[in-house]
Amino acid sequence: MDTALQADAAASPAAPPRPATVRRYTVDIDIGGTLTDGLYSDGRTVTPVKVETTPHDFTVCFFENLKEGARRLGYDDLKNFLAEVAVIRWSATIATNIIAERKGPRIGLLVSAGTGEELYGDGPSAAVGNVISSKNIIALPSDPSEGEMLAAIRDLLAKGVRRIAVSLEGAFEDNATEVAIKNLVDENFPDHYLGAVPLMLGSEICRHPDDQTRTHMALVNSYVHTPLAVALFAAEDRLLGEFGYRRPLYIAHVNGGVARVAKTTAVDTAESSPYFGLNGCAWFARLYGEDKVLALDVGGTTSKLGVVLDGEPIAREHGDLLGVPLKTPWTLMRSEAVGGGSIAKGVDGEVKLGPESQGAFPGPACYDLGGGQATLTDAFVVGGAMNPKRFLGGRRELRVDLAREAIRGAVAEPLGIDVEDAAASIVERGVQIVADAAAEMLAEVGLRPDGFKLFCFGGNGANFAVALADRLGLDQAYAFSLGPVLSAFGSSVAEICHLHEEWPFLDLSTGGVDETVAEILATGLSKVLRDLEGERLPVADARFECDLTVVRDGRPERHELPSDPGAARGVVASLGPAGGIVDRVCVRGLSPVPRFEPTPEPVKEHLAEPAGTRAAAGREVKVLTWESLAPGAQANGPAVLESETNSCAIPAGWSVQIDGFGNALLRRAGQEG
Repeated sequence: MDTALQADAAASPAAPPRPATVRRYTVDIDIGGTLTDGLYSDGRTVTPVKVETTPHDFTVCFFENLKEGARRLGYDDLKNFLAEVAVIRWSATIATNIIAERKGPRIGLLVSAGTGEELYGDGPSAAVGNVISSKNIIALPSDPSEGEMLAAIRDLLAKGVRRIAVSLEGAFEDNATEVAIKNLVDENFPDHYLGAVPLMLGSEICRHPDDQTRTHMALVNSYVHTPLAVALFAAEDRLLGEFGYRRPLYIAHVNGGVARVAKTTAVDTAESSPYFGLNGCAWFARLYGEDKVLALDVGGTTSKLGVVLDGEPIAREHGDLLGVPLKTPWTLMRSEAVGGGSIAKGVDGEVKLGPESQGAFPGPACYDLGGGQATLTDAFVVGGAMNPKRFLGGRRELRVDLAREAIRGAVAEPLGIDVEDAAASIVERGVQIVADAAAEMLAEVGLRPDGFKLFCFGGNGANFAVALADRLGLDQAYAFSLGPVLSAFGSSVAEICHLHEEWPFLDLSTGGVDETVAEILATGLSKVLRDLEGERLPVADARFECDLTVVRDGRPERHELPSDPGAARGVVASLGPAGGIVDRVCVRGLSPVPRFEPTPEPVKEHLAEPAGTRAAAGREVKVLTWESLAPGAQANGPAVLESETNSCAIPAGWSVQIDGFGNALLRRAGQEG
């Protein structure tokens, strides 16, 4: 345990008495760049938990969160607590971090003659130099002999590669050569020699006709697989070996579901943490009947933006993973290097914020852990938006004096302004960066901010809510009582999900399309069923969802299909007369697991009773204690709404009302009712 966590543990209040009755808990843990969030529920009550992330080993913060959650629920022994846990779901950005920080192993790639660093594209591939060295790409001749295949493998092994991807031209239509290479390796290399250097075939990772997309998917999986597997299996092994936890550890996927570690493909986990924040927003959007939602997650290191339309996160037709292009749908998200730990400086007469960050350690100056740089968190503390005595549930008191001193030296003095104005300028700069990014992201998909509601979450999201809504011209915003752990909440409402996708690019005006789609469905249903059986749950409880995407005049149309391939043929045939291209066929297999879904309490409108006042933004404002406000409580700004893990600045001209879920609806004056 690191020093900071030891100090927090020592300062923690005494654990409550252990519950008298045995309950079955659900546990959802989300590992962020700065803090690791947990959500613990017995189905009736919910307990959010935060600990510092340990980037050197994510299993450390994973277990620290479990221990703190157990302690909060009255268990002094983690093993006893885990005996009463029905399900653990884990979302993280491990795969993303591996790519961003270039911490993956040395990998090799076999391609077809005629391509090089462009990897079947029109120019140099973004993957070359990032996830693979150009020296470790070997081109095979068409119809290679066994000797040529073996020579290429030996060449890569001699260069010290730890994993090999094979992605040949045209392997979507015919992957016989890729399979032959794999079989040849199995026959010619003993397990003790090549067992640690497995092959990954592009045709098996991604059923897509674009050669570059298959190659990129194979490369990303090869690069991320080993370090991700080490972390996940280490956690699973420790849960079983040390604590006797015999239920599966489920990993969050970007398809919105979860799956066991052994049934997880590395690329499926990339960006799962921010996706599940969107998943939580989508759950509330459906509940509230909001059809246009702009979602903002502000954490300790980054701010992430997404869009929910008609209750579902929207995707771009073609995405990318940290600059590596993929001709597959990818959830629309925009990330900016603005978070609580972002470093602020006064440069050339203006505030510069980020992209450098203090992270969890040493953290902002106010943490008093050795970090002397001014940050966004320091600005919130100096400006009165955050209560220094309630950080991390009161386990650490923030140092206002250190925050002021850092801002004075880094921003106030260089710009010739006082500390309070400097703190306000830091916050304004952060809001402007995010507002610009939001407008650009919406424009990418042909949307404008008009008519959107703003959903803000993450450790710092609520303090952005009104300021960002103002900047975008929006009249309403939501800040969530579970906002600091909303990604964990998005996980808590997730089911097991396995997915089979194929991109056949079939012209509906030609014959036999219905039969081909039926064959793809049959293959997909068989594969998904096999994956669900591997989860060791009753398959009788599973359900299947099938659909296809038809592109007409450049516009995608999604059509649901019955899960019976024979019946699906009729649906496909009925689409034929209108023409178009069958772009994608998808099969989802879903299986329920215990979930936490909050239920609303009755709402009775009344004026909120302030807990007191304090200085914020240069004036005395009301302090509203979130936990003590009953549904229906209302107040006008200026005020600060705060809980143990959350704070929300409400300026004059705005009001707040607490709804039945404990969430805060923020409205511009004149928008009440």
